[in-house]
Amino acid sequence: MESAHSMRRQIVAAAALAAAATLVGCTQQEQTAKPDSDSRSVGTPAAPAPARSAPRPSTASTTAPATAVTKPPSAADWPDRAVPADQAPELGESKVIAPGYRADDFLAGLAARWDIPLGEPRLIDAPRGRKVWHFSGGVPRDGERRMAIAGVPTQQGDIILFSCMVKADQAKAGTFLEDCVDTGIPGWDAKGATAWLKTAKQQVDALYTKERRQVVSSLYVSAGTHAFLRRSGPTPESVGTYELSVSGGGIAESS
Repeated sequence: MESAHSMRRQIVAAAALAAAATLVGCTQQEQTAKPDSDSRSVGTPAAPAPARSAPRPSTASTTAPATAVTKPPSAADWPDRAVPADQAPELGESKVIAPGYRADDFLAGLAARWDIPLGEPRLIDAPRGRKVWHFSGGVPRDGERRMAIAGVPTQQGDIILFSCMVKADQAKAGTFLEDCVDTGIPGWDAKGATAWLKTAKQQVDALYTKERRQVVSSLYVSAGTHAFLRRSGPTPESVGTYELSVSGGGIAESS
């Protein structure tokens, strides 16, 4: 059985992944803001960096100018079925999903429906000495932290990226992911997203059972926003955790 610490590490890793996505999109006000006194408790110093094999938002080379970013791929470049995570293209920089789309709208309702206490946004450390806002909440089940929501907003509150995480053997895990993929984003094709998730989860499950390593689904794109499903575990024997990630930007605008 995987520990509560394992899920907590995955929440922090998702936060670090999301933080990396906002490097160029932060405002000057966000760059100079100071963390509140509790910000260390969100992104603990011992938290691991995102796995090298994970599909990840791009960051600038250490030798390149600070403004350099990887050109975002087209959605057509993404595999059309589940693959090991190291075979997925590197995503571009994430951007605000939609002006006015905030945690106190859809995500607050999602958290309430699943009895997840969603914390207030706090500043966490991001790559290259930056600070970004982050919120998260998780609920323990039978001594384990088995279900969680995490995300990155701008300082003004508009959401850039959010993730829903649930242990693969958690009761109603699929229902939680379906609820999450509804998103409430203006213009989002919720019916299409639900159909995509059903197929994506089947493919991810089959490949994870075969490969016993981190795998990711095909990409779903709607209303200028993309989503993908990841399943990973700390050991090959682990049942693993699903992470449904939803983000603005990251792919070419013509996708």
